[in-house]
Amino acid sequence: MSRLADYFVIVGYDNDKEKTAGNVCGQPICGKIVQRFPEKDWPDTPFIEGIEWFCQPLGWNLSYEKQEPKFFISVLTDIDANKHYCACLSFHETLAITQTRSVDDEDETIGNNCSSSRGLLAAAPVEPITHHSIMYAPKCLVLISRLDCADTFKNCLGTIYTVYIENLPYAMENLVGNILGCIQVPPAGGPQVRFSIGAGDKQSLQPPQSSSLPMTGSGVYFLFKQLGIKNVLILLCAVMTENKILFHSKCYWHLTDSCRALVALMYPFRYTHVYIPILPAPLTEVLSTPTPFIMGIHSSLQTEITDLLDVIVVDLDGGLVTIPDALTPPVPIFPSPLWEQTQDLLGMILFPNLAQADLAFPNIERPSSLAKTEAHMDKELRAIFMRLFAQLFQGYRSCLTIIRIHPKTVITFHKAGFLGARDLIESEFLFRVLDSMFFTTFVNERGPPWRAADAWDELYSSMNELLKTEAQNRNLILTHIQELGRTLYENEASNAPATYAQKVLRPPDGAIQRIHQPAFPRINTDKVELIIQDGIRKNGQSQRFNVTRNQHRIIPMGPRLPEALDVRPTTVHNSARRLEVLRTCVSYIFENRIADARKLLPAVMRTLKHRDARLILCRELFGYVHGNKAVLDHQQFDLVVRFMNKALQNASGVDEYTVAAALLPMSTIFCRKLSMGVVQFAYTEIQDHVIWKNLQFWESTFFQDVQAQIKALYLLQRRQNEHNKEANFVLDEVPLEEPTALEITAEQLRQSPTIEEEKKTELAKSEESTLYSQAIHFANRMVSLLIPLDVNVDAASKPKQAFRLEENQSVSNSIMGSHSLSEHSDEGFEENDALEIGVTVGKTISRFIDCVCTEGGVTSEHIRNLHDMVPGVVHMHVESLEPVYLEAKRHPHVQKPKIQTPCLLPGEELATEHLRCFLMPDGREDDTQCLIPAEGALFLTNYRIVFKGSPCDPLFCEQTIVRAFPIASLLKEKKISMLYLAHLDQTLPEGLQLRSSCFQLLKIAFDTEVTLEQIETFRKTLNKARHPFDEFEYFAFQSYGTMLQGVVPLKTKEKYSTLKGFAKKTLLRTAKRAGFRQKAQTKRKLVPEYELGSSSADALETRSIDDELEDADEFETQQNEALPRLLTTKDIERMRERSYVRDWKRLGFDADAQLGFRISNANANYATCRTLPAIIVAPVQCSDAAMTHLGRCFKGQRIPLPTWRHSNGSLLIRGAQPNSKSVIGMIKNTTGANTMTHNDVTHYPEQDKYFMALINTMPKLTQLDALNQYTGMNLSMSSLLGHGVGEDHHQSLTPELMRKQRSNLTVSDGSKSNASGNKGGTMKGNERNLASHAFRKMRLYTLGEKSQAKSNLNGDFCADFIPVDYPDIRQSRSAFKKLIRACMPSHNANDADGQSFAKMVEQSDWLQQISTLLQLSGAVVDLIDLQESSVMLSLEDGSDVTAQLSAIAQLCLDPYYRSLDGFRVLVEKEWLAFGHRFAHRSNLKPSHASTNIAFAPTFLQFLDVVYQLQLQFPMGFEFNDFYLRFLAYHVVSCRFRTFLFDCELERYDSGIASMEDKRGSLSTKNMFGGSAANGSDDECNVYPLDLRSPRTPTQLNRIGHSIFDYIERQHNKSPIFYNFLYSSSKDEVLRPQHSVAALDLWGFYTNEELAQGPPYDLEVTNVDDEIDVSENKGKRMVISAGYDSIEKCNPNAYVCLLSEVKQAETERGHLPQKWQQVWNNLVVPQLEPMSRKTSLSSMLVQTHQHKRSTLEIIMKGRLAGYQDKFFHPHRFEKHPYTTPTNCNHCTKLLWGPVGYRCMDCGNSYHEKCTELSMKNCTKYKAIDGTVGPPNVNMSQGDTASIASSAATTARTSSHHFYNQFSSNVAENRTHEGHLYKRGALLKGWKQRWFVLDSIKHQLRYYDTSDDTAPKGIIELAEVQSVTAAQPAQIGTKRVDEKGFFDLKTSKRTYNFYAMNANLAQEWTEKLQACLQ
Repeated sequence: MSRLADYFVIVGYDNDKEKTAGNVCGQPICGKIVQRFPEKDWPDTPFIEGIEWFCQPLGWNLSYEKQEPKFFISVLTDIDANKHYCACLSFHETLAITQTRSVDDEDETIGNNCSSSRGLLAAAPVEPITHHSIMYAPKCLVLISRLDCADTFKNCLGTIYTVYIENLPYAMENLVGNILGCIQVPPAGGPQVRFSIGAGDKQSLQPPQSSSLPMTGSGVYFLFKQLGIKNVLILLCAVMTENKILFHSKCYWHLTDSCRALVALMYPFRYTHVYIPILPAPLTEVLSTPTPFIMGIHSSLQTEITDLLDVIVVDLDGGLVTIPDALTPPVPIFPSPLWEQTQDLLGMILFPNLAQADLAFPNIERPSSLAKTEAHMDKELRAIFMRLFAQLFQGYRSCLTIIRIHPKTVITFHKAGFLGARDLIESEFLFRVLDSMFFTTFVNERGPPWRAADAWDELYSSMNELLKTEAQNRNLILTHIQELGRTLYENEASNAPATYAQKVLRPPDGAIQRIHQPAFPRINTDKVELIIQDGIRKNGQSQRFNVTRNQHRIIPMGPRLPEALDVRPTTVHNSARRLEVLRTCVSYIFENRIADARKLLPAVMRTLKHRDARLILCRELFGYVHGNKAVLDHQQFDLVVRFMNKALQNASGVDEYTVAAALLPMSTIFCRKLSMGVVQFAYTEIQDHVIWKNLQFWESTFFQDVQAQIKALYLLQRRQNEHNKEANFVLDEVPLEEPTALEITAEQLRQSPTIEEEKKTELAKSEESTLYSQAIHFANRMVSLLIPLDVNVDAASKPKQAFRLEENQSVSNSIMGSHSLSEHSDEGFEENDALEIGVTVGKTISRFIDCVCTEGGVTSEHIRNLHDMVPGVVHMHVESLEPVYLEAKRHPHVQKPKIQTPCLLPGEELATEHLRCFLMPDGREDDTQCLIPAEGALFLTNYRIVFKGSPCDPLFCEQTIVRAFPIASLLKEKKISMLYLAHLDQTLPEGLQLRSSCFQLLKIAFDTEVTLEQIETFRKTLNKARHPFDEFEYFAFQSYGTMLQGVVPLKTKEKYSTLKGFAKKTLLRTAKRAGFRQKAQTKRKLVPEYELGSSSADALETRSIDDELEDADEFETQQNEALPRLLTTKDIERMRERSYVRDWKRLGFDADAQLGFRISNANANYATCRTLPAIIVAPVQCSDAAMTHLGRCFKGQRIPLPTWRHSNGSLLIRGAQPNSKSVIGMIKNTTGANTMTHNDVTHYPEQDKYFMALINTMPKLTQLDALNQYTGMNLSMSSLLGHGVGEDHHQSLTPELMRKQRSNLTVSDGSKSNASGNKGGTMKGNERNLASHAFRKMRLYTLGEKSQAKSNLNGDFCADFIPVDYPDIRQSRSAFKKLIRACMPSHNANDADGQSFAKMVEQSDWLQQISTLLQLSGAVVDLIDLQESSVMLSLEDGSDVTAQLSAIAQLCLDPYYRSLDGFRVLVEKEWLAFGHRFAHRSNLKPSHASTNIAFAPTFLQFLDVVYQLQLQFPMGFEFNDFYLRFLAYHVVSCRFRTFLFDCELERYDSGIASMEDKRGSLSTKNMFGGSAANGSDDECNVYPLDLRSPRTPTQLNRIGHSIFDYIERQHNKSPIFYNFLYSSSKDEVLRPQHSVAALDLWGFYTNEELAQGPPYDLEVTNVDDEIDVSENKGKRMVISAGYDSIEKCNPNAYVCLLSEVKQAETERGHLPQKWQQVWNNLVVPQLEPMSRKTSLSSMLVQTHQHKRSTLEIIMKGRLAGYQDKFFHPHRFEKHPYTTPTNCNHCTKLLWGPVGYRCMDCGNSYHEKCTELSMKNCTKYKAIDGTVGPPNVNMSQGDTASIASSAATTARTSSHHFYNQFSSNVAENRTHEGHLYKRGALLKGWKQRWFVLDSIKHQLRYYDTSDDTAPKGIIELAEVQSVTAAQPAQIGTKRVDEKGFFDLKTSKRTYNFYAMNANLAQEWTEKLQACLQ
């Protein structure tokens, strides 16, 4: 029973308070308590001070008019969070104000008062106050109660007011006394109370059925009606997450109802923060409080709350919710799908017809007999939210943790476990709710299992069944909501049998308007007190109500969450098989089957990413725990720790799945013994996880353990009671099931009234002891896991933690240095650092102890003992960790595989210590990726970089992985970091990526034990070995071979070694480009002086600037090192015995053959040319002196020399390009004698004599008949090379121009030569004669570069110059770089923009360059073999592309070079003797260490071409593919001396060439009839000291091996290099296919053998050992491509048969013969020759492909002039080809949206062909049936059509029509005059004579007005605009600023200057007129 009201208060206007500045109108703004009853406070309910503020929320303001009485309820909260309801009835009394001021002051004051009204007064005009004005003051009657009975309070106060206003005969004292003392309200669930306060009234009061259910009336419905569904949901989420809510409205009742409704929606949670539904205006500062609140204010105060940045403002009248943008964190919402489901259900209640609104025929329902009232809908809305929270907190009782039962139940909640079990760890809303204050209240109130249950408990326990039934029938949802709403409604509605008719007094209408109203009477206090006391006495004697409802009972458990180690059976990610693998692996570990466990390790590590697998791991590990310590061996310990780390790594920082809690006890159980008395526990290896730093985790885990201990405590008592036959009846009902902690608690609470106090005290003491002991235990655990293992390590030797680094960031270097110097002082780092960590850990543990012990009720004495114990435990643990750390550091964490030492070559030595590492997978798409990553070590020797190890995959771990490449082939070394190892789930910080030019890639990740210093040492050693000081430091001269007392290179300064040298070099280069010549130096030179002028020849236009500088630097160095070399006759004789000289004798170049040649000694001392061989071939007519003088005519003094001779007399001549006047040459040599037109050239007479001598050695010209030639080639070629003979466009040429053409043979207008033989006349009438009779063919063709402006051949010699396209060094470098990235990608191809391997190979253009080389060499073969003409190769400097084409052509022409001996001679002649710069191109020069010269694959391309020839002619070569791969590998390996120098001179200076000459070449003896020699370099000791050597003999150097000698020895042992399909043919000429489709990518680029590394070091791989086939016969072998050596494991039939023969001879006791003898003794079966008649057409078909390709090359060269001079570049645009069209460049099909079309001429091209197409735009449509000059259409056998088509194409050019005008005919000159033009390159201004031609539509300019040949032509069709330009300085003359104008074309912008502004204006107008 409780009082209806605690206090009755009369609050009136205070007129006696002192006037202050803050008052309005000089009147006080506060009321005063006139009377209060009772005057003394109740003992259980003290009086609330400040009630007068809440009686008038807008302030105590006087009014000029009477106001209607108002009623509202304010809610106040006391210090104990109890709510007090203040029911307030406010009315006005008359108040007389005496005049205290003058009338004027009164008027002013009253006016101010009106202007500052709070909004309650009317807006009517105010009358001036008279002397005695009447005003009305507010007065309030207030009832203060703890009960929320708003209607009853309103009735009581209304009755009192009616008695007062009507002056009824009832005593006020009786009314007030009855309210306060006589009316008693029963508790919840009690009967209805009927009473009267003594004024003739009849009232009733119905208490609610449940005290916990809030009463809302219709407030919730009103809130939804005002705000809407979404706003109310957001408001509820904001309240639940402790945000600040502020309502404002003009109605106080709305504020109270809305606040109450919002709090009611939180049920079952109780709002415990600040709750003020009506906030008085003077207290608005409370809104700035930092704590959450729900408040309400009048809308008139809205302007005072604009600065609230974290308050959610709700406008009830306008239905608006304002969430500030600055609110942090933002308001979270309910987790999905509850958010969406709640909105749908609310819509069903609020808008029941919404679902059928759009239906055409909605269901017509019968009207309900009882329509839903607002109160019913209110309860159904609340029912939805009750269901929402029941679903949201489903299973919460499973996470309640009991930590105390006696003397008071203490329950906590395992928040992380609840979130993890519900999979709501990502829900921000739930995370914040669980941390809120009212959730803690919820746990305290609803956690106890023995208490009174209410509606929410019933709903929670049955929610699962409801949801199941609703899932089957959706219609039940609304039914269940209505049933729950009915329950809520019945809680508030009256349950009386008959409705009681209440009678309540109220004043009549108009009573308020009475003029004379007496004041409210003063009530007699004593009388009221007597009535109250009398009422209390009567109530005390009356019988109490018997309330039977809400009895205590056991709260149902409801749905149970899965326990921490329960595994969900329906897990998607973890199949039963995966979990079984995990269990098996753990069992293997504890059975010590480590090898089996490691095989399952990768699968287990992947499985542990999932939750259930981690829980299973904890359970399995716990199953192997017996006792308090489990000692494991090292491998077991490592695997267990790895699993624990993996499980903890994948968990979050809150341990939502209780994995860390499950592993916590095992961290102090599993251990290993490091040494005697030193044991390492698992906690030292798992300390790095963030979960151990989370104090909330420690608390929840502690409480879980305490609950288990308390449960065990009471279960022990239960067993004792059962043993004594005194079991409790509650537990007897379920004797077979162990009760839960909640059930035990419920039992104890139920028995609590019957338990004796002593027993309770004993139980409480036992529980407290349990908490105390667990606190000690957890303090030790926290010490173990929070103090790091290396706490005792010196601070100077370990990195400080992040927070310490941040603290010391501002410390200077000197201070940091002083810290490091204090290492050996008394105050060491070890002590300070350990002490600091110990203090920090101690504070953390003390904070933990205070938290858990205070909450658990541990006595203060025990808490003090715990605090005293912690420092000692920390200190002892720190001391015990020092020996553990030292021993653990000595012992490796993981048993790493044993280092496998690689096999080394003789003389090969390790240069550094091995570095343990992992070989990482790269982007190669092969079958060996399963073997990688591999674990092993990286070795650096003086020859190779070797990785050797074993695969990390345990299924392949028994195999060996070797990857290696020579140091000299290293292209790029790149440092990489953060490499992830999937099998270890570990990231390694440091790594290296090494790329080799022999197509190998090493991607290395160093093990963590490798330090940064070791890595840097390795890199420095590697770079030093890659670029040694001189050539003799390479492995070829250090490993083996005869000792040579030799030579040390001259101590020359390195390039740019000093600043002075760098400046000098820079100045020289600048001067050279500016046109100045360097003064010739004759010091220390015996060669003629003119050689200096041409020794550093002009670079070509087609070459890059880098190549120019590179070559120029090299030639300068060569000049400085040139020294006189004195040779004896014996030396020269030895030179003439060299292999290439013998080959020349074989070809008939010696004088004995009498073919017009002789072998000359002109270059014996390398004075003529330092890069040519000492012995050369010269015509008999040319003397040695003439040959020496001839060097100045060619670049680098490389004279064109014959190198091969055909049996028909045709020669193959190779040399450098001639020194000509190219554009760059003009810039470099700006002398007055050469300022002619660019067609003029410098002529050397000795050059013509030399070419005449060569041509004279060729066969004489004879008349040719097409029918007598076996292929008809001569006719077609000759007619072609006549090139337009008799065509009309040559008739217009004057005799003067014809003479220029004859004298200079190749002028740039496209007429390269005149082959008619008529020296002076025109060519009229010759077409018919040439077509039917004999004609002159060209005896010599020169293949040169397009950039050459002329040829040094004379037309009278019957010679022709053909410019060709070829892959130069720059292009081949680029292609090689792209190819090696395609074949050896460093990352997965999927990451490289989706490009496949084939696409990347195509984009590299490597195969296109191979195709070009095949095509060019095929043209050389055709010209020599079929045309019987000689060919001179004059490309670049004659050592790169020239060597490629010459060697390939000879290989195709001469079968001798396709043998092993012949190929050696070919390489020694064309590549070694003729000076291919191997060291330079392979970047092996020691001087290149500081430069950035890229690797150039010139020789590699040659070997690739030979491989393509092998594929197309498998029977044509004596050597096989392995021979070529062997050469390709060792060209860059530096194992052999053969390819280490740039020219023969360097080999001579190093002593190698002279030693070989003295010894004699083994191969030459064998080649020319000698027997097979088995000697080697080591067998010949004839190495005397060469006194003439320019180097100083200081030490003995090894001379090294020749690669060909090595191959010869290996060839004698085994057929490893032999092609068993070889069939020698004396006269066969190879004509290979050159199209890219016919080519194949060489296996050298992609193949590897991981078993033993590259197979090219035979001593390492044992490939040279003979294979015993019998051992493998009948055995099953598994050969893996990419791992095993196919040649060794699966030999061909020939090798097997030879092995069987050898075995048979051995078994019979015979001495086995060498394989060559056996092979040569085989008798080849005789085959009958098949004869067939060969027709002319069939022969034409056989050679058609090569004739056409040859013709294409010649036609391109022929028409190159048209391209450069007359033709124009195309203007391409994308064009979709809907019909099949042929490309004008490659003639292949062009179809679809992939093509480009020229906008001018209409030619069609592929996208890739646009860059390769000739600049042959004719400005007109291409004639049908013809193709441009590069592609000649011709039918089979009809080659004459080529010339006609070419001529037709030439005629289509627009310039052809213009050229018909002779030069002496007056041209159409629209306008002409002098203009200054600015140069494009040097930007200099020069005066030119300009002619504007409107007929030809061009602007031409000349040097002078008299010139006939234009200096340049500007096509007006390309002009885009003519505009005025900014002025510029032209020399020293004064200029007119308005005389400048620009002519902008599609290619460039031309800058012009006229003499004055008028001329400039005239030129501009004329040009613009032509452009119209």
